[in-house]
Amino acid sequence: MRLHYHPLSSYSRKVAIGIGLRGDDVDFHTLDVFAGELKTEAFRAKSPFGKMPVLELDDGTTIFESTSILEYLEERGPRRLLLAGHERRARFLDRLGDLYLLTPIGKFFWDKSDATREAAETSTKAAWAIWMRELDDGRKFLCGDAITLPDLGAAVGVYYATTEGLPLPDAILRYRDRLEQNPVVRASADKAAPFVESSKPRRVKAA
Repeated sequence: MRLHYHPLSSYSRKVAIGIGLRGDDVDFHTLDVFAGELKTEAFRAKSPFGKMPVLELDDGTTIFESTSILEYLEERGPRRLLLAGHERRARFLDRLGDLYLLTPIGKFFWDKSDATREAAETSTKAAWAIWMRELDDGRKFLCGDAITLPDLGAAVGVYYATTEGLPLPDAILRYRDRLEQNPVVRASADKAAPFVESSKPRRVKAA
């Protein structure tokens, strides 16, 4: 199998962390996104909407959308990200993370307007409140003592919230620290860091 992704991409990182935690034998292909590879006919044949990440299977078929990729891998086994008894909670929080953490933070990453910042702060404040409620019983992570599906997007979201100066409650800072103690999560951040710096000239500055 081969994952077509980019180390800066939030959803790519979500999948890459999941693969790392699962230990799947996957070849990673870094897309040249700034040279327009997402728009090429060859890539569109793999991902009709021109989005990443894309998991290319050994038979040439592809799976796109981050959660769909991870659920496919979980179906193959072993189950490490969708633990028995936690499936509903995991899928629900994973969806919230995509919609209300990764999406608004990602928009603010590229668009530094006041309106985009306000939207990101409003959305993430509400999402982090749900995270804190879920973690209030002393769990290290959202489904217990191990990082699972809903923690993956949050790990990426809290990283970019930090790099972009978005406010984080103290309880979420402690959650971030627990996430970043994991070597797979830490390695993902290390791979993203150079692109965070090199992408700065491409970002839209506030007027």
